[in-house]
Amino acid sequence: MEEQNLDTKELKTEEIHRITVSKAAEEALSAIMERVNDGFDGGKINRMQVANWIILRFSDSYGDSEIKDIRAENFDEVAVLEAILRRAKKNGKVPLEIKALLQKQLGFEEPPKKRKKSLPDNIINDDMESNGV
Repeated sequence: MEEQNLDTKELKTEEIHRITVSKAAEEALSAIMERVNDGFDGGKINRMQVANWIILRFSDSYGDSEIKDIRAENFDEVAVLEAILRRAKKNGKVPLEIKALLQKQLGFEEPPKKRKKSLPDNIINDDMESNGV
């Protein structure tokens, strides 16, 4: 009998996974739970049941716009810069847009242009004088 109780406890522990939510999310979850329970005589719904229901419903219906919204709300500039730096170190090149931004940050309005090598004036003049021009 004792062995069966241990198995049941282990099974329940494996089935439950905990997550941490912000205070605002916890307050919203509690408000939903209270509203669901208000006037419901068929049992008592807890926050875990409400959270599971919301997550499972969302997982069936989310699309690209929701993914974009989640990413936008959790955008981390430092993480983006670190990813760009990792790629630059791997392939040896910084994207041109980033290079231009970095140069602008350092006070360069435009990237320095390579100067064309020109022929010395005396060579051109000598050739012209020898041809009678």
